[in-house]
Amino acid sequence: MKTATRPGPPSFGRVLMVATGMLMLELTLIAVGLAAFEATQESSEHRGYAFELGYLPLATPFVVLFGGLGAAVLVVPTLVLAGSLGRRFGRGSEAWWWVVAAAVLIAAGGSLLTGLTFLRSVPVTLAAWPALAAWILPAALVARLPRRWLLRGIALWGTLAVFATALLGGLAFATGVLEGYRPPAVTRGELVGTWEDGRGGTLELAADGTATADGLMDPSGFAPSPGEPVETCTARGTWTFAAAEGWGESVVTDLPDCLFDPWQIGGEDGRVALRQWDVDGEEAVGLTPAP
Repeated sequence: MKTATRPGPPSFGRVLMVATGMLMLELTLIAVGLAAFEATQESSEHRGYAFELGYLPLATPFVVLFGGLGAAVLVVPTLVLAGSLGRRFGRGSEAWWWVVAAAVLIAAGGSLLTGLTFLRSVPVTLAAWPALAAWILPAALVARLPRRWLLRGIALWGTLAVFATALLGGLAFATGVLEGYRPPAVTRGELVGTWEDGRGGTLELAADGTATADGLMDPSGFAPSPGEPVETCTARGTWTFAAAEGWGESVVTDLPDCLFDPWQIGGEDGRVALRQWDVDGEEAVGLTPAP
């Protein structure tokens, strides 16, 4: 009569593949959440939820890269450390709580190394610690299981989870639970006055259509290195208001020596702002009404 034998621990290659699949799934779900968040934020162009989701295929190479790298340098060491802790301090090396303890320790080392080496910020390092532990732990707990169906299960249920999460996000926007960003509606009269950039520069828009820039940062120049003075421009010219329904409202300034694109209307109701965006979609110059 044959006796049932307990399956041995999974091989290194299987652990690596399962951990990679789990980390890729987590990163994809995070990307879907970020797409929903970005759709609610102000940007240089109208980026709805569906538009943001369209970027997900472009992120696939990075998801694979970081998933494999995280599995090799974070999840596998976590399982090795968990086994050592179990043998040293408790009965057996397979108890799940040793995986939790090991993930916290590995995350502490990883966040300390990357945070202080590259970011050089103690608050960011402290914030990265629990986030990294939360990323490692599910992959480590699943990768330690010896079951044969893990890879297929991750592929199948992971794909369903991603589609379900994306669908829930779409329903949240469709039902108004989440609202995509829309710029505030303004009139020409609301734009008349002095606007400041927070660096000492101002733009005065007069009711008669004249405009005066004083010390505004010139977005056409190269970004200054830390410690270098910011290139500014001072000029007098004219301005017009390009009205539109929703997206597209802007302020067009004609100022000699100040090569500004049309200023996009941004901000929110009660806190209107004028924006200049760079080629990467980042804010180059932002103006708010002077108090």
